[in-house]
Amino acid sequence: MKRLWCLRLFMPVGLAGEMGFGRWYHAQKAGVQIAVAAGILVMAGGVAAGVVAIVDAELARPGAQASTPAPAPALTTQASALVTSSPPAAAASAPPPATGTITGPRDGATNVFKNEQLRVSGTAQNIPAGYRLDVFLQFAGHKRYYAAAGNPDVAAPLINGHWSATVLVGEAKPIILWLVFLSPAEVNLTNDELAYQSAGYPTLPGAPLASVSFTANASP
Repeated sequence: MKRLWCLRLFMPVGLAGEMGFGRWYHAQKAGVQIAVAAGILVMAGGVAAGVVAIVDAELARPGAQASTPAPAPALTTQASALVTSSPPAAAASAPPPATGTITGPRDGATNVFKNEQLRVSGTAQNIPAGYRLDVFLQFAGHKRYYAAAGNPDVAAPLINGHWSATVLVGEAKPIILWLVFLSPAEVNLTNDELAYQSAGYPTLPGAPLASVSFTANASP
């Protein structure tokens, strides 16, 4: 047996006279349709509850609250360690420069004579391996350099920081003595130039280390 549902509408007393039954009926019908459309039918003295109450009820539900964005996941990888390069290794120190002195005869000596086999001596340090010391005599004002007598390969051998050589004083003139050190190539060059060994070299061979000046006397 089917049940028939009937919606009875009661007209409040006093409204029939003011609105008339037709106007009152249509107003109630519209209110009922609004309430039904919203999902809730509430009759309170013939007036339907508004949609606003429904919306407020929905917002009050826990599930209806706005979701908070999840925080961004933290980085799981550690930041790369700062890479620092070691300072470049210090360049190898340059070898100390060669040095040398002439200790005899002294500068300005007056006891040197013509045709004397003059012994010249001094000190030297930091002479590279393969290099040789030598002594050259120059007459002041002349561009000729005469090598010391003796073995041209070891004209002034260096022993324990000291060297010595012998040079011929051919004239009674102002003289300059030069102490030089020669590279292996310069040693070979001076040995091969036989004409210059007697006539003198037009330029000073090697690198000068020290010099002294004096005047040779004519006779003792």
